[in-house]
Amino acid sequence: MKQNKIIVAVNPDEGERRRIIQRTMVRLGFASTLGEASKLIRPTVFDFDLGDSYFVCAMTHNLRDSPITRQRLYELAARGIAVVIGVKRLQAEYEFICEAVYD
Repeated sequence: MKQNKIIVAVNPDEGERRRIIQRTMVRLGFASTLGEASKLIRPTVFDFDLGDSYFVCAMTHNLRDSPITRQRLYELAARGIAVVIGVKRLQAEYEFICEAVYD
């Protein structure tokens, strides 16, 4: 069962982050193969319409960049919408709103 938190793929390597996100999307049931999951991944969260999205799946996002966007992502996750983002490193102040995946 999905927690109502932002799912964060944490890895400094972009390729490994992508693989973590693909496996997460398959685990959540949005795709049945890794190839299908890769079609769902966008470069940034700004490529999604956060008001109408059924899910958010982005390669790279810095949680410190935009407080408004971070708040919107957390609101989506709290409502049960899957929010999966990749980060180079997860800052300690955001651990309480995130479910980190380090595979």
